[in-house]
Amino acid sequence: MSNRLKATLLLILLANILKKSPVYLLLYFLAFALLSWKEWKSLPTLMGLAVFIGFFAELAGTHLCLPFGCYEYVNLQPQLFGVALFVPLAWGIFGSVAYLTASFLFSRKVTRLLFGALLMVIFDLSIDPIMTSWEAWVWIRTTSVNWFGIPWTNYIGWFLVSLTIFYLYERLSDPSICSCLGRFGPAIYLLEVSTFALYAPASVRTPTLIALALSFLLLVPLTVRRLKNEGGPNPDAR
Repeated sequence: MSNRLKATLLLILLANILKKSPVYLLLYFLAFALLSWKEWKSLPTLMGLAVFIGFFAELAGTHLCLPFGCYEYVNLQPQLFGVALFVPLAWGIFGSVAYLTASFLFSRKVTRLLFGALLMVIFDLSIDPIMTSWEAWVWIRTTSVNWFGIPWTNYIGWFLVSLTIFYLYERLSDPSICSCLGRFGPAIYLLEVSTFALYAPASVRTPTLIALALSFLLLVPLTVRRLKNEGGPNPDAR
């Protein structure tokens, strides 16, 4: 393992330890800057698409109630046109972690893109309850079927926006990722979901623990299968 990759993983670990601090974003961006030199050269493209598309999806969400449902930002600052600027940046970070994980586990394009979008939805099973408990944003309307008060339409929106980001990323760039980095994808994803559960307020600890359990149930057997197949033909090859 190169010193750059070791430094990257250390930065990501520190980011998760300091998840409740604004330093979280800075540490992740430093880690991604290091990765973009060699291990994942097209990472800036994915980050740029996720931030750009994420911002306009949130702008549509807050003004048109599409594609997530009706909500508004309250305590999360600063804001631009009613969208908290932290959120598009978070789309970039979480989208990169989800795609890294999916790209390691699946080589077939359709499976990879769909699974990456699913991982984004599982992320939000933790994120949204936490952020609404802090009134970072509030839901103006919910649905009879909901996830701890969050409308089911929100998760359909997360899936579709994530799928769009990943699809455009693969169309517009070379998504190649060094295997030396890829095998850490599931561990980074599980670290993120674990720290969500660790730092969640007691009032919303349950949804974060459910998301954590789902993550382990999905990723552990898939990762074991993928590691066993290393060095041999990949059953999910393009």
